[in-house]
Amino acid sequence: MGKHLIAITGATGVTGQHLTPLLRDRGLNTRYLVRDINKAQDLLGHDVNFVYANLDDRASLDHALEGVHTLYLNSGHSPILEAQQTNAIEAAVKAGCERIVKLSGNIDSLAPIPMAHKALEKKIASCGSRYTFIRPNFFMTNLYYVAADLKEGNTFTSAIPRDVTISMTDPRDVADLTATVLEEDDKHDGQGYYQTGAAISLDQVAETFSKVLKRDISYNTVDVGIWKNIVTKRGLPSWLIEHQVKMIGFAAAGTYSYVTNVTKDVTGNDPRSLQAFISDHATSFTPTC
Repeated sequence: MGKHLIAITGATGVTGQHLTPLLRDRGLNTRYLVRDINKAQDLLGHDVNFVYANLDDRASLDHALEGVHTLYLNSGHSPILEAQQTNAIEAAVKAGCERIVKLSGNIDSLAPIPMAHKALEKKIASCGSRYTFIRPNFFMTNLYYVAADLKEGNTFTSAIPRDVTISMTDPRDVADLTATVLEEDDKHDGQGYYQTGAAISLDQVAETFSKVLKRDISYNTVDVGIWKNIVTKRGLPSWLIEHQVKMIGFAAAGTYSYVTNVTKDVTGNDPRSLQAFISDHATSFTPTC
């Protein structure tokens, strides 16, 4: 009997680009649901089984999920994330998918995206399929928001108090955990994995930048109102700014300081450090001339 068919969404995103080669190396039977097949082939290769699907197009999901055993549900942050992923959940139920693995997040705050994830988890848990939820904390790639600061100078700015710590997760670790969960099937049924790396302050982030980039980097904390003006001028959409303002408030209260051993316990690997992440992506934070 052939291996169960796994449908993958979000393959061209932050974690998906790392997940695809891991699933290929493990020999899993996969189908990748993408909006732009040509773009996906350029990014991930021509030896991948791509099928057109759009989270806004329920009919395309009904077609793409035919014969699928497991749906891996992942999509980028969006003000319509809940509606889009609900389409995929309903299509999976209609197609008879036995299992849904969802990339979620910390569902314990009242910011819009965590609230959407929480609502989606509830829908999945009650839909009749087996399920696993992967809940990484702050992605290290969120530091790309300060890349412009560090390309132009030696200071980066946020409204998070300097004495607050946040446990940061490398997306590559999220991909490792996801690949393990997908491969090991029912071993992870009913689990909600809160995944983190080490908890560090933004002053410690600045110290790590300094060490890796060999420059004297410092962190500048400002009032939330000032920060909103800064990111508004940079063109961040209003819905994302309001989401981040609420996340900053929860971070300031220490909500994101927790640390877990999920990466080590499930994958057998230690979580990647911030120093390793910055070293591997140093050009993103380095002036071009």
